[in-house]
Amino acid sequence: MKTYQVVLAPDFLSDLFELYRYVALRDGKERARDLVKKLEKAARQLKNFPDRGHALPELAPMGIQDIQEITNGPYRIIYKVLDNAVHILACIDGRRDVEQVLIQRAVRV
Repeated sequence: MKTYQVVLAPDFLSDLFELYRYVALRDGKERARDLVKKLEKAARQLKNFPDRGHALPELAPMGIQDIQEITNGPYRIIYKVLDNAVHILACIDGRRDVEQVLIQRAVRV
């Protein structure tokens, strides 16, 4: 079985940090820590089966099929496989306007 390197992008780490802050204020630090650990573990498990995800429906109309996602509860872990690495790009709450978040990140300077 092929194993891929997992690369956590700065945006993904920032997403986890912001999620931690939000949940810690609302539900406590322990719950926030558990959620972040669970999401990071799910992302790291892509090292074994990165093809288990599916293409983002928001990007399909543009013909972009190589950016994929897996879900964990309402959270969408977005990634791209390049050569022998899985690049974890983002973790976005699926209850948000994911398309708008992706557009904002794409045009960010």
